[in-house]
Amino acid sequence: MITYAQQYQPKTLAQAPTPQEDIERKEQMKAAWKAYRGEFTPPLKVERDQPDLNVITNRCGPVVDKGVSFLFGQTLKLIAADQDFLDELWGDDDDKMTLLTEMAMNGGVCRQNFVKLIPAQGEMAAPRIVVMDPQLVRMVTLPNDCETHVAYIIEYSEGDIQKRQIIARVDPNSDLTATGEDDLEDTWTITDYIKRSQNDRWELVGSEDWPWPFPPIFTNKNLPNPNDPWGISDLTADLIGMNKALNFTQTNTQAIIRWHAHPKTVGSGFKASQLSVAVNEVIVIEAENGKMYNLEMHSDLASSRNFAADLRSDMDERSRVPGVALGRETTLPRGNISGVALELLFQPLIEKTILKQRLYGKLIRAVSRAALVLAGRLSVAAYEKYKVKIEWQNLLPVDDLLAAQTAQIWSTIGVSDATLMARAGFDADEEAKNKAKEDQQKLEQQQQQMAVQGIQPGQQQQQESPFFGR
Repeated sequence: MITYAQQYQPKTLAQAPTPQEDIERKEQMKAAWKAYRGEFTPPLKVERDQPDLNVITNRCGPVVDKGVSFLFGQTLKLIAADQDFLDELWGDDDDKMTLLTEMAMNGGVCRQNFVKLIPAQGEMAAPRIVVMDPQLVRMVTLPNDCETHVAYIIEYSEGDIQKRQIIARVDPNSDLTATGEDDLEDTWTITDYIKRSQNDRWELVGSEDWPWPFPPIFTNKNLPNPNDPWGISDLTADLIGMNKALNFTQTNTQAIIRWHAHPKTVGSGFKASQLSVAVNEVIVIEAENGKMYNLEMHSDLASSRNFAADLRSDMDERSRVPGVALGRETTLPRGNISGVALELLFQPLIEKTILKQRLYGKLIRAVSRAALVLAGRLSVAAYEKYKVKIEWQNLLPVDDLLAAQTAQIWSTIGVSDATLMARAGFDADEEAKNKAKEDQQKLEQQQQQMAVQGIQPGQQQQQESPFFGR
């Protein structure tokens, strides 16, 4: 096998220990998944036979879920010359959107999205797209170019056996630093290793060639992150920390209410023996200076509530998912608001979503083109130039009446019907097909009615002429 650097050979990568930064990254991913699922450590210890006063609010899960929803919308349409194959590859809308949702969830939580393309087997019409767990994948990049991947290492355990698969690039011309990811002469190798105990060395159990310039693994950053091969998660450490602080604040508020919300009767200036309660429940104090009064809270905990609101607001700013997008009632605007005002409310989330569309869109197109190559429908030479169009849905809801009025104005200045339909949320091609189908049905119905009435098409035109009978 021709390799371009000794340190990137599979046998070298197989025996190398896992870098500390990758170990720490996996721990960060575990913490992010726990935060996404709302598995926070309770701020207060629950004593035996005592009520649980902990208040756990999950503000991290909705951040990821809303980001996924805004990214792909209800449906995502992919358009290419080989449309039938593309539909077979990604499946129907339900399968496609479920697959894309899981990809974006992995990226939102773990910083990076990984999918594996498995060639078609048996009677399969298209390769299979598998969503990978980012916690199992390591990336090896050039030391001076973090965007050029030279190997992917997949490692996991099955019982007492550790498994490691290395997908390494083969650069026959040793020009990777100049060509980057675009060298169509490169190929890849897939090598499998196992280790039966911690003290054993990795043992080679299988190897195969991947004769295409692209690897079987495709990846994209969740959000741009310069100088690092890994992207940025939606659930950063500071955001998770703010969620923990919010839980602590709300828990303390509930504890105060639990122990101090009810007034407590306090007495002073007398002994217990000098206190008696008459039959008519009148309290009698047999002491000259004795007195009783109620000890109660003089605060409505407004400062605690305001601090919790500040934490929520800070989380909204950091996550770029405003409370109005999550349907929080206190942030919902009242009355009719203009499209510009609505866009300003959602602007942080819109900007964040556009960044994600560019990153995830590039991967979707790359996977689609690679699948066509694997299926023998596209040559390697034409791989990079093959067009796959993605039709993203509108990021904001459309006011139908206002959109229709605006479309009429734009139409008068020459804007195409296709553009107007796209801005209104319609598919121009689909609408054209439906319109042609409806026109054909109307024509057939008209012809059937004419046949029943014994009227020839030419006779109908003559009867409809304003000069008929003159």
